[in-house]
Amino acid sequence: MGPTILSTFGAAMLLRVPVGFALAAASFIAIWLTTDAPLSVGAQRLVAGMTPFPLLAIPLFVLAGAVMNEGGMTKRMLDLADSLVGGMRAGIAQTTVLSSLLFGGISGSAVASISSLGRILIPAMKQREYKPAYASAVMAAAPVVDPIMPPSITMIVYGVVSGTSIGALFFAGIVPAFLYVAILMLVVHFTSKWLGFTDKAIADAKALNRPIGTIAKEDRPPFLSSLWKATPALLLPLIILGGIRFGWFTPTEAAAVAVVYALLVGIFVYRELTWKKFLFGMADSALIVGLIMLVLAAAQIYSWALTLGLVPQQAAEAIFGITSNPIILLLLINAVLLVTGMFIEANAALIILTPILLPVATAAGIDPVHLGIIIVVNLSIGLLTPPVGIGLMLAAEIGKVSMVRAVKAVVPFLLAGLLFLLLITFVPEISLWLPNLLLQ
Repeated sequence: MGPTILSTFGAAMLLRVPVGFALAAASFIAIWLTTDAPLSVGAQRLVAGMTPFPLLAIPLFVLAGAVMNEGGMTKRMLDLADSLVGGMRAGIAQTTVLSSLLFGGISGSAVASISSLGRILIPAMKQREYKPAYASAVMAAAPVVDPIMPPSITMIVYGVVSGTSIGALFFAGIVPAFLYVAILMLVVHFTSKWLGFTDKAIADAKALNRPIGTIAKEDRPPFLSSLWKATPALLLPLIILGGIRFGWFTPTEAAAVAVVYALLVGIFVYRELTWKKFLFGMADSALIVGLIMLVLAAAQIYSWALTLGLVPQQAAEAIFGITSNPIILLLLINAVLLVTGMFIEANAALIILTPILLPVATAAGIDPVHLGIIIVVNLSIGLLTPPVGIGLMLAAEIGKVSMVRAVKAVVPFLLAGLLFLLLITFVPEISLWLPNLLLQ
C-alpha cells in the first residue's frame, strides 16, 4: 500500500498535477489495486475530509487576515515595529523581522506576510542601499515565524489531522516564535555588520559626526503614537488566546470573533476598509482557502488508505528496527521533514507525513503537541530551501533578483533556522512550558 501511494503520488507530482488531485488520485489507485474496499467509500471519505467543524477556523482566520490587511492594520504594525527597532544597526531589516512576528499574529501565513510586507519592505531596504539578494533573504526568512505564532493555519491543519488540541498548539507556539525572532535579529545584526550594510540614515549620522540614531530617529514614527495606533491590532491575538484560555470560545469560534473584530476595527476605528477593499479581500481569501481545503479533502482518503494498508504500523516497526533511541529518532524525523519540505508545500507535506510519524513518535514517548511544533518548524524552514522554497522564490521575485543569488544570501538565515530547530527538538520545555502552565 505505502509504496503504491508514494510512487503514484511522486509520478503525479513530476507531471505537475496539483497536490490535492495528485494525493486523491494516488489514494484511489492504491485502494483499487491493493484492497477489496469499494471506491464509493473513498468518495465518501473525500467529502468527509472537508466537514470537521474545526476546519471552519481556516477560512475564517484567512478572511480575518485579509480584512485586517485591507483595513490598515498592516501599516500600523509596520510603524510600531519601526519605532521599536528602526534605530538599531540594520534598522529596516530588524523592522522586517519584528513586523513578521506582529503580522503572524494576524495572518497565520508566511506566504501572506511575504506578499503583503515584502512589497513595502524590500523596496525600502533597497532604497537604503541593501543589496537586493540580502533584502530578499531577510524578507523570506522573517515570516518563517508566522506558522509558529498563533493563530496558525498550519497548526490548525495539524490539530485536525492528528486529533491534537488546537488551543494547546496555539499556546505552544508562542515561546518558540519569540525565540526564533530573537535569533534572527542577532543574525541580521552580525551579517549586516560583516557585509557592511547599514541604513542610509545611520551612515549620514556618522558622516556628520552626530550620534548614531539621531537622524534615523527623525524619520521614524514616535513610539507612543505608534503603540496607540497599533493597539487595536495588537489586541486581536490577546482576545483569541485569552478567549481560548478562559473557555469563552473554541479556536473555531475565535476565528469568527477575529473576522467580526477585524471588520469593526477596519470600518469604525481606522476607517480604511471600504466595500471594494472588502470584496478584494474576500476574493483573495477564497483562492487561498480553496487550495487548502482541496488538499485537506484528499488528506482524509489518504489517511484512510494508509490505515487500510497498515502503513503507520509498518513504518513504526521499520523505524524502531533501526533505533529506539529517542534522540536518534528525533534526528531521523527532522531529516525526513527537512527533505520533504524541500519539495512539497508545507500543508501538503504535513498531511502526508503526520499519519505516519505520529504513531512512531507517541510510541517513543514524544508529546503530540511537541511533535506538532517540530513538524511546523521543519516545514516552515522548507520555505527557504530550494528547489521549491516558495517563500524565498516569492521574495526573490519581489526583490527582482535571481534565485541563485537569493539562495546564497539566505544561507546564514537558514543555518540560524536549523539551530532554532535543534533547540525546539531537544528542549521540549520551550514548547510545552506555556500550555502546561495555562491549560492544566
